[in-house]
Amino acid sequence: MELSGKGFNEKMLVTVPAAGVARQDSELVGGRMENSTPGKAASSLDSLAHAELKRLEQNLLFSDLPPRRVSAVLKNCQCLRLPEKTEVYRRGESGKEMCIVLSGGVKVSTLSADGKEIIFDLLSEGDFFGELSLLDGKPRTATVTTLVPSVLAILEQSTFMPFLEGNPATAIRLLHVLAGRLRTVDTLLEEVHFFDSETRLAKRVIALKNIYGKAVGDSLQIELRISQQDMANLVGISRESVNRHLKKWEKAEIVSLRHGRLIIRNLSRLQELAGN
Repeated sequence: MELSGKGFNEKMLVTVPAAGVARQDSELVGGRMENSTPGKAASSLDSLAHAELKRLEQNLLFSDLPPRRVSAVLKNCQCLRLPEKTEVYRRGESGKEMCIVLSGGVKVSTLSADGKEIIFDLLSEGDFFGELSLLDGKPRTATVTTLVPSVLAILEQSTFMPFLEGNPATAIRLLHVLAGRLRTVDTLLEEVHFFDSETRLAKRVIALKNIYGKAVGDSLQIELRISQQDMANLVGISRESVNRHLKKWEKAEIVSLRHGRLIIRNLSRLQELAGN
């Protein structure tokens, strides 16, 4: 991701230096992060919660590699903490870095000519983004925005590309993820052209269940809070259509809403609606 491109304030970053701790006191201005007067000391990567640091070290990209080799690429890693609904970067900005989500979640989206948002993907803990600009140095192809308070680890091109050259297993894992995302795009294009809005919504709800689902009694609760508008933008239909289908499903006891979260009460029926 381009964290040094226009609109990004480098003082938002929490660098892991050989000694000392960077300081920041940022505030949200117009949906983006702008620096204000330096205040409290910010966390550095080596002061993250032990579980967070382990998640970074055990990420898919680094799994099965010797700890010493992983430490070499992470030692100068930067950490970015953002509140919800904050842009990480915008489409069209230059970029040479990528991010790994340590905690929280983000949406990857763009705006049409008439200002309508299209959501390409929702990413959560362990996922990464910005790899295209890291690989080819070209501008960002989408806007990334936090859905909830999030912690992101930033990998810079200058250190990560040499790491990839020396660790082909990691490069292959990266290619596998890219291939999977291309397949997802193909599937979404097929759905838009060949399935009605209810079927497409059912497919997206099941996809969210696979990532964010948590068993609650005999039901499955989608832990991610997502607005009906974001759901509509993800599926490619109107918010009114989402609302109409959800009300229909509630009446049929297929789903229910609880404290802003979607509960799947009848998964087999939902799968039938999705054509599974």
